[in-house]
Amino acid sequence: MQKIGIIGTGIFGTALALTATRAGNQVLCWDRKTEIVRAINQKHVNEVHLPQIPLPESITATENLQDIFNFADIILLVVSAQATRSVLQNIKPYIKANTIVVLCAKGIEMESGKMLSEIAAEIIPEATIAVLSGPGFAVDIAECKLASVTIACAKEGIAKKLTECLGTKSFRPYSTKDIISPQIGGSVKNVIAIASGIVEGARLGDGARAALITRGLTEMMRLAKALGGNLTTLMGMCGLGDLVLTANCPQSRNFSFGYEIGTSGQAKEVLANNTRTVEGIYTAKAVLKRARELNVEMPICEIVNRILFEGISINAAMQELMSRPYKEEGF
Repeated sequence: MQKIGIIGTGIFGTALALTATRAGNQVLCWDRKTEIVRAINQKHVNEVHLPQIPLPESITATENLQDIFNFADIILLVVSAQATRSVLQNIKPYIKANTIVVLCAKGIEMESGKMLSEIAAEIIPEATIAVLSGPGFAVDIAECKLASVTIACAKEGIAKKLTECLGTKSFRPYSTKDIISPQIGGSVKNVIAIASGIVEGARLGDGARAALITRGLTEMMRLAKALGGNLTTLMGMCGLGDLVLTANCPQSRNFSFGYEIGTSGQAKEVLANNTRTVEGIYTAKAVLKRARELNVEMPICEIVNRILFEGISINAAMQELMSRPYKEEGF
């Protein structure tokens, strides 16, 4: 049994708290909202994010960040990608030499184009950084439906340790030392999922969507390779697996957001009315920034940016992609 701290008790954070408890661990969660902390401790439920699922008494909560680090050496950081930098700065005073911080958000920082592990290396260099990524909707994981993920850490033995303390009969982690590919897979798939939703909403055909997802995987592989990732890793849960789920399912916020654009014909109004956290919106800009710096060709991500932020029509976007020069299969 391990003691595990979880920073961020949204839907995914709560689902991971349940998973960690089912694996036999004690869990302490942090949230800044008093009502969430009180409900977890007194009513044993997250009334805001997962009101339908009772929490065991082995899951407790606090509003004090320092409590998390006094309690545990394994910390799951489950805040949004764009909030990760500020949270890392807040936890910096509490980091110890043996602290393991597992980054669970999927995305690249919009302003800098940096992966979350790069930001963590800057702010908390003394910590051991790991990444958790892969297919699985938070509600499904919370409801104990079957899911598999990738856990990555460059430090020998840490990913294996984490898989052993988080794995259950319904939650199966695979381990790798490749910390780059899970982050690129988890980021780029959100952009491709928006594109896939656009294709579906615009009724461009199943064949078009299959082709887009396939070439999206190619773009994911190009960027990961340029950053030093292992292409074999991307053929697992954190790449192909996550892309298959997110780019095909209406339950995906990125896919459903793209679908709204596809049905309406343009992005401006959908963007203006959106109230959900759709990480692919921010990641689209960040991915393209990093790709241009590395001279990596990512035409689908380029087109998604133009649809979202430059007002190009869907018809013009698709014609542009279909008019690209012919080439041999491969990446």
